[in-house]
Amino acid sequence: MKIQVHLFAGLRELVGEATLAVELPEGATVGEALACLRQQHQALAGRPFLSAVNERYAAPEQKLAERDELALIPPVSGG
Repeated sequence: MKIQVHLFAGLRELVGEATLAVELPEGATVGEALACLRQQHQALAGRPFLSAVNERYAAPEQKLAERDELALIPPVSGG
């Protein structure tokens, strides 16, 4: 199945793209997608971020479906 991955802020800068198309096996989870992304883009390894699927925060065990949108959101800080 194919999903779209949206990268924000510093994650986009690390990878060099705002959106990625990722091919995963049917029934893959958010955690499996993240492992795949970290393997393909070493710059993401060890970086903290939240995940959202179709604009809702998602746990690593959440299953993905064809054409889902996975967003990777880095922590925000400031004052």
